[in-house]
Amino acid sequence: MKKTTLLIFANCFLIFSCSSTKHVDQFQKIQYKSITRGYSTQILLQGDTLKYFQNNKETLSLVVAKKVKNSLNKLLKKVYPETLHILKAPSNKFQYDGAMHTTLEIIWNGKTYKSDSFDDDNPPKKLNSFINFLQSLVQ
Repeated sequence: MKKTTLLIFANCFLIFSCSSTKHVDQFQKIQYKSITRGYSTQILLQGDTLKYFQNNKETLSLVVAKKVKNSLNKLLKKVYPETLHILKAPSNKFQYDGAMHTTLEIIWNGKTYKSDSFDDDNPPKKLNSFINFLQSLVQ
């Protein structure tokens, strides 16, 4: 009887300890695209690989350290990816070729979030830190 009770207790302990894994917010993919007549750039970060494209030609590919990915995740948490689509651009020069037409798409915790269009040189304020950090990775 004591052995049965002990086995039941041990199994319950294992089941509950295994099911209480901590959920970590993280991105699976980041895609930053800027386009204008005759020129385009793209930063694509998926898994541990960052790729940079100019005019649809890959000009840089590198492996991103875990520390960099953690920094990006922290910056994204502050942005709240779920709100990307409601962030308003402070200017709309991209509408008349005064700036590059830019969008940001993020897959965050398995869900895809996409920003409205904005000027590459004047993103929504909430995105400034994140975009500056992302662009610094390819410079």
